[in-house]
Amino acid sequence: MCNKSMLNHHQRGVSLVVTFLIMTIMLSIVLSVSIILVSQIKVIRNIGSSVSAFYAAETGNEKTLYFDRKQVPPGGNRGLCNLCNACTSDDCMGCTAVPTGPHGCDTDSCLNCRVIYVSVFDGRSYLVDANVEVKSGSNVFTVNSRGLYKDTARALEISSSD
Repeated sequence: MCNKSMLNHHQRGVSLVVTFLIMTIMLSIVLSVSIILVSQIKVIRNIGSSVSAFYAAETGNEKTLYFDRKQVPPGGNRGLCNLCNACTSDDCMGCTAVPTGPHGCDTDSCLNCRVIYVSVFDGRSYLVDANVEVKSGSNVFTVNSRGLYKDTARALEISSSD
């Protein structure tokens, strides 16, 4: 009988250890899941700002394409070199056209020109850096646009060759 009571006391100690191990495993799983959820919530919180910054960058690309394709000066082959003259000062703040080679920012030929401007609207802004240059006998047109909203920035680049 003495052995039987010692066995029961020993089994009670084992069940306490097993219970402690199970509780530790459950606690570690709960903590791991909560860490993952907190990091995902931080990412989700910035998605709205990210989308707004992306659309601001897209707006910069679209505006530059519009002026390059649709606002071509008489006798010119593209409107990029005339963008600073055609765009209002509020829409294209600090607009500069810098020649990058022969014929530079001539509005008729517009072969080697770099145009940089900033625009701000509704708490969003974008910085556009557009460039047209001759490479291997063809005109390469590149637009880099960086949209900003709150603390988030997104950038887009489009490129085409004539």
